[in-house]
Amino acid sequence: MPCSISSLSRLRALGASALLATLAMVYRRKALAAGGSLNILNCNVAWSTGLEGLVAEAYEAKTGTSITAEPTPYDSLYQKILIELSQGSTTYDLVTSDLLWMRQPINNGWAAQLEEIKASDPSLPQMFYENLAPQSLLYTRIEDRNYGLPMSMSTPVFIYRKDLFEKAGIEKVPSNWEEYLAAAKKLHSADTAGALLLGGGQDAFASGDFHSRLMGMTKLAPSDDGFMSPEGEPIFNSEGQGERSVELLKELVPYCPQGWQGFDYPEGSSIMQQGGAAMMITWSDVSVGIEDGPHRGKFGYTVAPTAKYQQQAIGGFGIFINAKSENLSEAYRFLSWMTEGEGYELIRKAGESSLVLQRDIDLPEITNEIPMLQVFRDFKSKGTTPVSIEFYRMTNAVEAQRILYLISRDSHPATSAR
Repeated sequence: MPCSISSLSRLRALGASALLATLAMVYRRKALAAGGSLNILNCNVAWSTGLEGLVAEAYEAKTGTSITAEPTPYDSLYQKILIELSQGSTTYDLVTSDLLWMRQPINNGWAAQLEEIKASDPSLPQMFYENLAPQSLLYTRIEDRNYGLPMSMSTPVFIYRKDLFEKAGIEKVPSNWEEYLAAAKKLHSADTAGALLLGGGQDAFASGDFHSRLMGMTKLAPSDDGFMSPEGEPIFNSEGQGERSVELLKELVPYCPQGWQGFDYPEGSSIMQQGGAAMMITWSDVSVGIEDGPHRGKFGYTVAPTAKYQQQAIGGFGIFINAKSENLSEAYRFLSWMTEGEGYELIRKAGESSLVLQRDIDLPEITNEIPMLQVFRDFKSKGTTPVSIEFYRMTNAVEAQRILYLISRDSHPATSAR
């Protein structure tokens, strides 16, 4: 996600920064003195850079409302959200969040329901949800109620070296895990590992490596994650699929670079960029800088291989209105303006490659400009259906993911799955 490789490691909560909060308050008071303003608890990823810059400038030029969206490092964003919103703070009008965390503010009443805001002020404009990719709305919408908008849409992406495939005589891009393992064996050499696992990151391994194996083993609906039933019962090994997922990862270890147990998202991008591995499955929004190295133009991107069903998890980032905000109507107007499309186009121009605006995804010239987008175009050609990220229904999804990370790395698959 983040533009800075060094800040990519997720879920190492460092606590909120009192200094940042103080500076934001001072800045906001100055803006309020000059006119209308919105204060956003922002992150430090590609789209949030656009939010702070191009989007804020365009919105102020159109409406006269200024936007403050100073970035917060991803590693401390979750804790800052908890601290601010659990205390009923009005500092931030809007809050950006990893979509994995969205049920916590929704379940706790911290995220305002958009339909309720409009009902209280009928003069407010409509939302143009139809402009957004339908699968991007999985986490901000519950039944017919909307609690925010997606800001980016990501999915596990299969990244591979096209030139190494050709050199090894591999004509077919692997579409299942047996083919993936066979390709890893064939591609493996003293200079380049056949494949890459990211065992050092909670999100990278649990949500990336493990979930990418699990998500195609049983038939799922778009609202299913394959881990927990709607009633809260664990189902990720109901047919032995959890155990098999761990086995698939173990089979790949001999063809991974030494030290894979300590690799997180930054190391994965760096190793692929420099030619240290021939294949990797990772989330599309954290594949930063791969095309900036000596192997630019040599990478292929498509949906992850599958075991049985062509299903892919959809994740990303979202934004919601703080229910305690003193500027509910203005915050709503900003989100409505975003759904018109211009804001998302500006985010793309700022460097975001995990897009939400459907017309951006559909344009071939944009796919040529952003090769990673090919994975979403392949959804249609391969008949891929979207499913949900792990534990997203749970209020404590972060802690559940941490437990999954620990057990999925166990050396005994049967013990891990149980």
